[in-house]
Amino acid sequence: MQDIVQTQVNSWKSQIKKGSLELAVLALLKVQRRYGLELFELLNRLELDISEGSIYPLLSRLRNEKKVTTEWVDEGVGHAHKYYMLTPHGEQTLAAMLTAWGEFTAAFDRLLGECHD
Repeated sequence: MQDIVQTQVNSWKSQIKKGSLELAVLALLKVQRRYGLELFELLNRLELDISEGSIYPLLSRLRNEKKVTTEWVDEGVGHAHKYYMLTPHGEQTLAAMLTAWGEFTAAFDRLLGECHD
C-alpha cells in the first residue's frame, strides 16, 4: 500500500513541477540572463528535480511566446552559449504570475490551516 501512495505522490509532485516550472524560469531570468544548462543546474540546486529534457522545450515555447529573447555569447572559453533574457512581455507575465501564485498559496495556507485546526 505504501508503494502505491508513494507512486501517487510522485505523480502529483510531477504535475506541480510542470505547472510551476515556467514561473521558476521567469523568476531566475528576472535576476539575470542565463543559458539553458545554467537554468537546469540552478533549479536542481534548489532541489526542484527538473529534467534537462523539460527545460529546453519550455525555453523554446517562452521564446515563441515572446516572453524571452536569446543571444549567442562566445566568452572565449569553450563554446558559445545561448543566453535567455526576459522581454518586457516576459516581465509583465512574471509579475502577473507572481500575483496569481501569491493568491493561490494564500488560499492554500487558509485551507490547510482550517484542516489542521
